[in-house]
Amino acid sequence: MWRGKYLLLQSRLAFQCVEFQSRSVSFRQNDKDIETRRRNLEKARSKYQLEQKTFKLTEDQRNQVNVVDVPPLIHTVPREEHRSIKATIRFTVTGAFYKVYQLRYGRGKWKIQDMIKHFKTSYWLSKPNKPMGFEVWTKESVDNNQQTPLQRAQADHWFAWQRLNGVTRNLIRRVHEVPQQFDSFLDTIQENHPYLEGLTLSEHAQNGTLYTVDLTDVDMGEVKPAAPMALFTVWKSKLLMPVAINIDANLPNAEVFKPSTVGTAKDVRAWVNARIWFNMVDAQFHESITHLGFTHMLMDGVSVCMHRNLSDRHPIYKLLLPHFQYMHVINKNAQDDLIEPGGFVDKDMYFGNIHMLKLIARHNKNWTYPTNASIHASLNSREANDIPGYFFRDDALRLHRAINQFVSEYASHYYRNNDLNVRSDQEIQSFREELVRPRSMKGEGGCGMNGIPEFDNIQNLVDVLTNFIYICSVEHSATNFPQYDQYAFPPNMAATLHDKPDRSALNLDHAMPNGYEMFSAIAVMKVLTLVLTNSLGSYESSYLNAMDNEGRSFVRKFQKDLAIIQKEIHQRNDAIIANNKENDVHEYPYEWLLPVKVLNSISI
Repeated sequence: MWRGKYLLLQSRLAFQCVEFQSRSVSFRQNDKDIETRRRNLEKARSKYQLEQKTFKLTEDQRNQVNVVDVPPLIHTVPREEHRSIKATIRFTVTGAFYKVYQLRYGRGKWKIQDMIKHFKTSYWLSKPNKPMGFEVWTKESVDNNQQTPLQRAQADHWFAWQRLNGVTRNLIRRVHEVPQQFDSFLDTIQENHPYLEGLTLSEHAQNGTLYTVDLTDVDMGEVKPAAPMALFTVWKSKLLMPVAINIDANLPNAEVFKPSTVGTAKDVRAWVNARIWFNMVDAQFHESITHLGFTHMLMDGVSVCMHRNLSDRHPIYKLLLPHFQYMHVINKNAQDDLIEPGGFVDKDMYFGNIHMLKLIARHNKNWTYPTNASIHASLNSREANDIPGYFFRDDALRLHRAINQFVSEYASHYYRNNDLNVRSDQEIQSFREELVRPRSMKGEGGCGMNGIPEFDNIQNLVDVLTNFIYICSVEHSATNFPQYDQYAFPPNMAATLHDKPDRSALNLDHAMPNGYEMFSAIAVMKVLTLVLTNSLGSYESSYLNAMDNEGRSFVRKFQKDLAIIQKEIHQRNDAIIANNKENDVHEYPYEWLLPVKVLNSISI
């Protein structure tokens, strides 16, 4: 009996010892078990290795893309990075179901009216809600002779709202002179324009109320019939509205389209068609740059560098780890099923994988931390801090402040408010070195991140960690989860279109994707908007258990700050709805950055 009690006590002590070790937080210089730390880090380095992927391209295609400029990815996904069984089942079953749905319905050519009828009657495409793009199109009677002037203005505002709060929200910028691409069309644009309020474009530019979204650099020298640029203005001092679209602004004789609230559906069809083409090209930029290139790919290398250089006992490792959950495995899925030859991008998107990778490579080559990693720098450089209705901006800044406060308090505690402790932290310095080390096709390369500041003080470290966590959580969630809302109904935002934009088009159906392409996009977006992990600050128990009491106390405070933000956003949205007038253009509330809808990681 005594022997049994002794063994039970011994097992409990062993468990407590293991539990204590899992929760231990230490820097290398004060770790009492430095040899175990060293061995574990060596194991991690063997599992986590960076690789410049070639995406099964031919040698000629690799040279076209210049693949060394694409962000590096993990060489092989370790077992511990795989999804849980529950998450794997949801991911697999959802993908299989909508693939069968595509095979069942995705046949032949679909007219817009056929799409509308299908969305109205399909339970599976309306779960949990019908996509917002479909709701706006039908509610505002787009391309219908019964459409009222108010409905036309509302549909125009939705198009402008997408530039602020849709899937690509980081391109709109103030201009102080009219872009030259519109110089030849000033009189045409300004005559009887519904939203210029009697002012010329030059006067709006001087007043600071003229904005542009420029997608002209997406063509990458490819022969494509659309590389558009659009102008926007602030109407009635409160709503962003479209002014004009140059559908292929790289051509000297390109057509320019402008909105109108009068005339028949046929009279404004060319304008609606221009909106459709603009959104389709925006979709190519979104999936290439805003989404895949500069959340998924960019952060993949950061995670690899963390695992290779920070011990699992390091406090910054414990801080970052929840924000990389399931990221490597979804990136492997994207590489295999979406990017590589014959995948979704090649078959069912407008650009194709070569074009997409060329675009990512060029943007990554020019990427710098001070300019591109910070939402503050982005807003300031675009002079976008005072555009009304930019709710993404408002909510993102709230969340960025909360993340920064959390990271600052956390890091300051463990580094004892002493910059010298950061400078003497060998592991954190090695982490930075691999982040900035040039990329290489021959191995031993790093992420090649330009402009990462020296980790010579707590503030610089906090700034970098804040932006990494922000990109993994806030930026990715705002980029990813509205996708079904935007892409599901092709007239709102198509993944691909056919033929070319044509003012003389008799109807809008000729350019629409076929049934296979439409349901392929729906299937992909249904999978990509699955929620498989916890919301921001709500860390899984495994991550919390790995922290010490002080670390968990910082998390609890972070959660309280997020609860306040959640309440503020709800109050803002309630006020928007309450202030909308029956006979005026309505503002749309924005919910995608409610903290409960922001996930910790790029997990899907």
